Amino acid sequence: MKRFLSQPGEDSFIIRKLIRKNLVYLLVILLMLIVFGISLYFGTRQVYEEEEQWRSQKTMAEVTSGKTNISEYFSDFQRDLDFTLSLPNVKSYFNENFNPLKRSGAEKLLSSFLDSKKIYQMTVTNLSGAETLKVEGSTKRKSTWSDGMSNEELHRKLFQKAIALNKGRETLSSIYFGTVKEGANTTKRVFMTLAMPIYDDRSVKEGVLFIDLDLMNVFEVLPNTQLFLQTDYGTDIFLDQKTGTFNIQRLGYDLTGNTGWYAVTDLEMIHYSWVKVFSEQPFIIAEYHQLPLLKVTLGKFIYLFGAICVVFLSLIIFSIFTTFSVVKKTINTQKAIVFSLATLAEGRDPETGKHLERSRDYAMIIARQLSTHKRYNKVITHDFLDNLYYAAALHDIGKVAVPDAVLLKEGKLTDAEYQEMKKHVQTGQNLLSDTIEKYHLTESFIEMGMNICAYHHEKFNGRGYPEGLVGEEIPLEARIFALCDAYDAIRSKRSYKKGLSHQEAVNRIVAGKNQHFDPEIVEAFLQCEERLLAIT
Repeated sequence: MKRFLSQPGEDSFIIRKLIRKNLVYLLVILLMLIVFGISLYFGTRQVYEEEEQWRSQKTMAEVTSGKTNISEYFSDFQRDLDFTLSLPNVKSYFNENFNPLKRSGAEKLLSSFLDSKKIYQMTVTNLSGAETLKVEGSTKRKSTWSDGMSNEELHRKLFQKAIALNKGRETLSSIYFGTVKEGANTTKRVFMTLAMPIYDDRSVKEGVLFIDLDLMNVFEVLPNTQLFLQTDYGTDIFLDQKTGTFNIQRLGYDLTGNTGWYAVTDLEMIHYSWVKVFSEQPFIIAEYHQLPLLKVTLGKFIYLFGAICVVFLSLIIFSIFTTFSVVKKTINTQKAIVFSLATLAEGRDPETGKHLERSRDYAMIIARQLSTHKRYNKVITHDFLDNLYYAAALHDIGKVAVPDAVLLKEGKLTDAEYQEMKKHVQTGQNLLSDTIEKYHLTESFIEMGMNICAYHHEKFNGRGYPEGLVGEEIPLEARIFALCDAYDAIRSKRSYKKGLSHQEAVNRIVAGKNQHFDPEIVEAFLQCEERLLAIT
């Protein structure tokens, strides 16, 4: 028969308990470390860290300011674009399936929007991808595209993606490059294309609008010339604002995560953050800075600091491992006693043992799901989960006192037999309560086990037993286990009934919401029901 396995993370559970029990001792050691740390800090790191912190904060503030400016720029852009597209001349052009007679009015308004935003160009295509209108900015110069690809070719690549979007959605191209030649001078340009589906007033899709954005506008709203952009494929773009020219390189900075910093060397760092444009994050804004050159000063004290840390850490580790061994042995002894008690019920009825294992696993899954809710994330901690794992085995311990004629009966219980069966919760509670009191047990999982044993047949509406508790008068662990116990009972085959399907069990539990079960626990159950189904 399958036995109860050790809970993953058992040692960390014991370490947390050990820390709580030896808190004063650990605080004394910690205080000594703090004293040494403060002395070293004021002797070697104060100037370094304050300067480093100031520079980092200043740099990150500039990155954040740049990100805010870009977000505001695109927010204004989207608002003005929505306004322009809602104007009668533009709407009528779209509503009448790009009527050539309406084209001039729409073209005039889009040209005005283009010039006000310094946009490179806008293009409208119909559902077949054929161009029906192109508006170019007044400052547009003919560009030569990198790798021989024009923005018209890029439009064709974006078309299928854009035509599949719903109303109000858009998609962005990757950043691409072009060059403008004026006499003997060649200037690099950086572009990004926005594509969005066009709908008429009847919400019928008519075509696609392409807007080729010149990213010079983005750099112009940045507060600092040291800021640069990194594309989503790792290319770094710098702008010399004095000459208005771009420097495009691939420096190999691995800027991962939404925001953070990247150490180039021990004394050089990059702070960065992803920028959200419309519904996508097409590039990173970043800034490079150097740390103050105080490393030599720190080096004079590094060996002293290391020696101090080694001595104190050795003392702490030795103390923790020595005490850990003793505490682990004590706790494991208590758990062995608990599982021995649970095995009594398992030995009398093999199905009870399987029920214990399944219902315990259900409880762990639902409790973890419930812990993601804001209301419970400070209640259902690692300790709560560890305690629940061991406590769950005790929920039917009181059945050891139920006569075999009742416990093992192959058929539906009579009213008198049912009343006899109901006594198992009080029997289990008394047994565990007496054990705790007599042996001065302090492990919280035993107390939790007593609560589950005593109250897992209470109902949320107060019509359960043994005390008729209502709502949150019932301990949380018992409310969780009540649902797990019921789910397994519904699914399980008995001599007097067939095992029902998962969906039927779900239907019955949902029907018992606010009656038998806590509604929040029912919702958590529904969110993780596939994981429960995998167990059965």
